[in-house]
Amino acid sequence: MKIVTGAMAGTTMPALSSYVGRLERDVEQASHQPYRDDQPAYDEGMQTLWRELAEIVQAIRANDMTRKHYPDLLG
Repeated sequence: MKIVTGAMAGTTMPALSSYVGRLERDVEQASHQPYRDDQPAYDEGMQTLWRELAEIVQAIRANDMTRKHYPDLLG
């Protein structure tokens, strides 16, 4: 995933913030897509992803994203 790779390589908070913003937009789009095989599982997974993104955004806003923390959050 190019966005995650870019975020992982980001050396500044603005760069990381930019990648995370793009990821948020992509997740927003994906969360509105139907998934025929197991919609409830898909919806649950999207909610989990939103919660994890919210943690990342909160850390960015607090200027508390270090290389030690964000690789785990970004997966």
